[in-house]
Amino acid sequence: MYIRQTWLFSFDEWMEIDPSERRERFFSALDLSQYAAKLRSLTPQGAKPISREAILHAFLAAPLEGISTLTQLHRRLESDLRFRYQCGFSLHESVPSVSTLSRVFQAIVDKGVAETRFAELVRQCRDEGLIEGEHVAIDSTAIHAYEQKHPRSGVQPSNRANWGAKFDAFGNRLAWFGYKVHLAVDAKSELPMALTVTPANVYDGEMAIPLMEELHHHDWRIRFVLMDAGYDQTKNYEAARALGAQAIIPMNRRNEKEPPEGMDFDGTPRCTMGYRMTYWGAEGD
Repeated sequence: MYIRQTWLFSFDEWMEIDPSERRERFFSALDLSQYAAKLRSLTPQGAKPISREAILHAFLAAPLEGISTLTQLHRRLESDLRFRYQCGFSLHESVPSVSTLSRVFQAIVDKGVAETRFAELVRQCRDEGLIEGEHVAIDSTAIHAYEQKHPRSGVQPSNRANWGAKFDAFGNRLAWFGYKVHLAVDAKSELPMALTVTPANVYDGEMAIPLMEELHHHDWRIRFVLMDAGYDQTKNYEAARALGAQAIIPMNRRNEKEPPEGMDFDGTPRCTMGYRMTYWGAEGD
């Protein structure tokens, strides 16, 4: 087996659990108290603070329940008493408003709570031998933003959501408004080792070096770095080599006029007479 990570629940056991009870099982395996403590704020005298741990549970449960916005989450907490109770909210008190959820979410970003938790999980996986880190794959994926879209023309680069586009495995062009999450993943365990989020218009090839430097900063000993053709840039090969690793990247034929001397467009060697190398058997008539 290549994937050595263990499961919180087996698939068969998970499917046998009533859907309404899965959240309780999920939350019981998490200890978020120390992160909730970082999110507590000073409250005016007489006002009872809303449980930050319950809000964290709601945030984690939202994608599992198909909830994509804070407004939808607020409505679900209001209408579904069981969901509210399992998240940890009192049934005798009003649910947090959309503005409260928004403030806590912003605090999670500003205080680096998610980033800290991610780094701790990666360190734990490394200590347990789940992540070896010798073979690393780097790629990005789209994150759609639920906010007012800007026109494509005249959009200035910033840290806010923006228009982005990329090609899928079949060569189809995909466009979206939002962000990208750039990931460095251990190819053996399929677990993430480093990540960063940028506006969607940031080119993939520009983020490979920051990810490799982040891994080097945490003393990962990388042997091979696998990337798709979007990362086919000289600087990415050189950065991997400087870290003692070898970059494995397919050639990017887009916007390329001529291949390097002695090579074809797909990387196949050509002799001085211009004939392609034959890999298997002999050429037919």
